[in-house]
Amino acid sequence: MRLIKNIFILAHILVCLTPMKQAKRNIFCLEGLWDHNNVNDASTIHPILDLLAKKNYCEHIYHKCATKEELEFYLRKWKQKGISRKYPILYLAFHGEPEHIFLTKKERYSMKSLGDLLEGSCSRKVIHFGSCSTLKMDKRNLQNFLEKTRALAAIGYKKDIDWMLSAACDLLIFEALQNEKVKFDYRGINSFTDLIFGEEYGKFPKSKLFDLRIEINKNEINKKIPAPRKRSIKLPNRKK
Repeated sequence: MRLIKNIFILAHILVCLTPMKQAKRNIFCLEGLWDHNNVNDASTIHPILDLLAKKNYCEHIYHKCATKEELEFYLRKWKQKGISRKYPILYLAFHGEPEHIFLTKKERYSMKSLGDLLEGSCSRKVIHFGSCSTLKMDKRNLQNFLEKTRALAAIGYKKDIDWMLSAACDLLIFEALQNEKVKFDYRGINSFTDLIFGEEYGKFPKSKLFDLRIEINKNEINKKIPAPRKRSIKLPNRKK
């Protein structure tokens, strides 16, 4: 019954999606294996990305990663300015635990390792962890990660979650990131938090089922906005 209920929730979300008209915030997705013992397992979040593309929300690049070498290879590809500029959302879909994602049951990849690899390369980028409990971590450690990578924000879950429900929530997150109110800079990312937890999305994203966490880089928010330059206008001399 629970699975059927989850499917109906996801189906309702898909029907309600409407195509967006503003500039696209494209997604670079890396997905791990969901059943490490079953070589025939075909579980994947790829259809979510295909739906967003078919509804003209955004484009995506998608790759499967089963090893540390594959993960780091594609992360280095994304780091290239020509790619990350066009695909400013990094989506990491893996099994997880606090401060880690899983490549296999025995091999983990830490937030520290991820921060070291992406150091200084994520300015005005958003990283979404579609994994259980990865963002269940000390606030200072997560802020250190954001500061090191210069990422605008990290989004993810602080608890273990149902696969189908997390897929539905991921879809809403990507839809909200396309909203014209959400700017990918230190002034606009707060609008995303207000939107995803606001009335427009109902109680779904802020449900205790997810314990969704949105951590914004304080260094980015606290940047001073340069004041516009005043132009002096010279008036013609009037004769008395």
